[in-house]
Amino acid sequence: MKDVFAFWGCGKGPLKSLHAHIRILSGILLGVSCLLIPIHSINGIVLISIVTTCWCVLAAIPVRMLIRCTVISLILFFPFFLLTPWIVVDSSTMTPTADRFAQAGVIALRNTCCLFITASTIAVLAIQDLHYGLARIPIPKVFVVLIVQLINQIMLLMEETSRIISVLRLRSASGVRDTKVLFSFPIVWMIRMLFRAERTAAAMTVRGYGIKAVTADENVKLTIADVLMIICASAILTVSIFMRLRIIA
Repeated sequence: MKDVFAFWGCGKGPLKSLHAHIRILSGILLGVSCLLIPIHSINGIVLISIVTTCWCVLAAIPVRMLIRCTVISLILFFPFFLLTPWIVVDSSTMTPTADRFAQAGVIALRNTCCLFITASTIAVLAIQDLHYGLARIPIPKVFVVLIVQLINQIMLLMEETSRIISVLRLRSASGVRDTKVLFSFPIVWMIRMLFRAERTAAAMTVRGYGIKAVTADENVKLTIADVLMIICASAILTVSIFMRLRIIA
């Protein structure tokens, strides 16, 4: 799956049967829950692990995508352990070194769980599902258009960048000796992005794309599965808030 858009909608789990806006709202609620759950205790670690695992299982992300997410999490969050010598701790129950590693582990675990929650939500949403799902959420239509176009343009930028890198590799311009490519790459990339932006704007103008194009079907009826998912996600968010308030108190 070299196409950057292939990740959208690649999940084949039970979450695909829910309405798009329910998938979006549930993913947001669970993502906020992962940010709020205090994981300085065993209960918090177990809860955030179960929530993340269940959401990934329900999304049924392909194994290849799971491996990629794991590699990305290792690249992004494992370096936190390298900062342990500079982490300031104030704990009487653990040794300073162990507490520093625990603090770094907390940061890495929370970010990893948020990454998998986000990836699972994206995996059960196609681009058109995201469009229609956001349109059914009671937010200003201007923000819906901005969010959809922002995500679409980011995907296009990633796709164009991967194409340029593939061309450079094909022409054997990716070696260490070809350092001139590092200086010419931003110029080539920017020119291609400008042409792509002009073509996209022209296509949107011809097709009459605008805020009025973002419409939602008013006759959508929630199923029992939709209601249960929202209730479960809201309950998890409520539990995480209570756990956070208990820690603060």
